[in-house]
Amino acid sequence: MRYRKGGPLTSDTPFSRLIWDILIVLIRLLGWPLSRAMYNIKIEKVDAMAGHRLPSRAILISNHCMPLDPLSHGLAIFPRRTYFTLLEETCEAPVLGSFVRLLGGIPLPRSRNRLQDIEEAVSHGLSTRGLVHFYPEGECFVGNQNIFPFKAGACYFAIKFGVPVVPIVTILNRRNGRKSNRTQVTVHMLAPIMPPSPGSPPHATLVRSIQFSNQVHDLMQIEIERTGGDKSLYRGPMPRIKGVND
Repeated sequence: MRYRKGGPLTSDTPFSRLIWDILIVLIRLLGWPLSRAMYNIKIEKVDAMAGHRLPSRAILISNHCMPLDPLSHGLAIFPRRTYFTLLEETCEAPVLGSFVRLLGGIPLPRSRNRLQDIEEAVSHGLSTRGLVHFYPEGECFVGNQNIFPFKAGACYFAIKFGVPVVPIVTILNRRNGRKSNRTQVTVHMLAPIMPPSPGSPPHATLVRSIQFSNQVHDLMQIEIERTGGDKSLYRGPMPRIKGVND
């Protein structure tokens, strides 16, 4: 189950699917009270998403400002499950790597020779669970409410496979006033955004991916501004842990 460099990017067997389903339910049962206790987490669907379900197939895009973002975003889409992308080094870790793979982790190899493998893994995720989750800032910036520029890969796949992007925005505030050291986490799920059509030649698709990525980024930043995300909470990039995110 543990990923090894050069190995398959998805782990999808009847046994792994069974374990995945069991783990997701356990995480839901334990994660919700934990998130409420630590961050008084709130999850809200905004605008056109209010009262509606997620699309059957979609790319999920989130800002990454808390180490527990994958937990809060998983709670936001429950009972749906999603594949999610993460650093190759994390999937190579002895214990953690096996765990995140069981939860649907797709490692992102740094080698350009494996770009086709990544595309096939995303295609597999969309054709099975229907959802693939990206953090296009590339890493966790703790407490950040000024979203860093997005890499365009997630939006490229949305265009490539003709599926909508669903932005999931994490908004941070101080609980009980500006002098508080405790953080309030609110997760807003925005309305799905349909991508532009692929371009011809292929280079045009890359250009459209960058433009679409910037559009999604700006909409997410506008949501943070609208809801008063506290920019004084920023603490910098998440510290590097050897074998986990380094």
